[in-house]
Amino acid sequence: MKILFVTNDPLNQKRSGPAIRCLELARVMAQRHEVTLASFEPSDLGVHIDAEGMRLMPDALRHKSDLHVAARNSDVVVTQGMVLARAPALAKLATHLVIDLYDPYLLEYLAHAHPQHPQWGYLRQLYRLNQQMVSGDFFLCANQRQWDYWLGRLCALGRLNTDEYHRDPSLRSLLSVVPFGLPAQPPQHTRQVLKGVVPGIAKDDFVLLWAGGIWQWLDPLTVIRAVAEAATENPRIKLVFMGAHDPNPNNRAMAMANSARELAGQLNLLNQSVFFLEGWVAYEERQNYLLEADVGVSAHPATVESRFAFRTRVLDYLWAGLPMILSQGDDFGDLVDREQLGRAAAPGDVNGWKEAILHLARNPSAMQQARSRLRAIAPSFYWERTAEPLLRYCEQPYKTQRLSGFRQRLIPLLSSGYDIAKGLRG
Repeated sequence: MKILFVTNDPLNQKRSGPAIRCLELARVMAQRHEVTLASFEPSDLGVHIDAEGMRLMPDALRHKSDLHVAARNSDVVVTQGMVLARAPALAKLATHLVIDLYDPYLLEYLAHAHPQHPQWGYLRQLYRLNQQMVSGDFFLCANQRQWDYWLGRLCALGRLNTDEYHRDPSLRSLLSVVPFGLPAQPPQHTRQVLKGVVPGIAKDDFVLLWAGGIWQWLDPLTVIRAVAEAATENPRIKLVFMGAHDPNPNNRAMAMANSARELAGQLNLLNQSVFFLEGWVAYEERQNYLLEADVGVSAHPATVESRFAFRTRVLDYLWAGLPMILSQGDDFGDLVDREQLGRAAAPGDVNGWKEAILHLARNPSAMQQARSRLRAIAPSFYWERTAEPLLRYCEQPYKTQRLSGFRQRLIPLLSSGYDIAKGLRG
């Protein structure tokens, strides 16, 4: 089969979750099929992609005719995010269209709304999302909670119908869980990057690593406050933020990164107990940071976004066998509690985070037990395993049914909603 993957994000050495997922799923498909990767941004991976037997189309929006030809000639087109909003012709040109919904960005938008026009911006996102869900043949999500959420949305758009039920009463042939995955090859430490290298971090310090972005819907502030208290009892405790800025230049900047840095400065922790690495660590370099850290951390407030989120960089903690401290309430927070992979603290609970940090810093045996459990769990997240539903679909793609005439009646309704949003903007 000929498969075209299309992403908004840069396919570069420094790449964020959407680009990582696009590339890793493409690699699995390329083991059996002919794969093309299109990015709407320039790329520095050309030689690497070619070496893996895939074709790269960088800066694809500047070469729309080539992109359209690639879509028309493909058996399956796989998109994610806002791809169809920027290249709507793909929905008509694709023989079979897969929509990857692993990132519930509409819920993220609630925390990162347009500062001047929040209602208009939200309704625009809603309209574009509904367009995609009406257009797709097969949908992907990242965990069971998301499956329930997206199934409800598909039902509201008329995509659950008797034809699809008779095809597969479980409806997994319409919407399947494809978690973010891990490389099967274990990480290798190739050079020292943190301990004894970053000024202020000694070789015997106890390093907490925040490996993902500092997004608006996350809560680095609680972790910083907890480190401030924990460090008074154990000055060896250090917190490192690995990615301070979004590698996608088209995304609006988020104030949370500045808020985190300002709080660390106010608490006299900056470059003493709390460190922000500038820029974004290259994907192939992340293993060095992970293997020098002692604990991986991620925190969020108690919001609807956290209920359905899938924190992609937490997978790196699993890959590196890194015990974790996470906020309760999301999928991975529950996993850490259930499988004893570290500790989980209530959202916003500074004292709970402090106690969790000190507990792991004082208990090498608890750390070792968590590492053993992480090694046992990691294979279930290898990309070759998580990608199986997509691989099955690409081997025998099919069209999924819609209610007769439903799409034609729905799109004007959605357009009216978009007009309302534009009116709110005005």
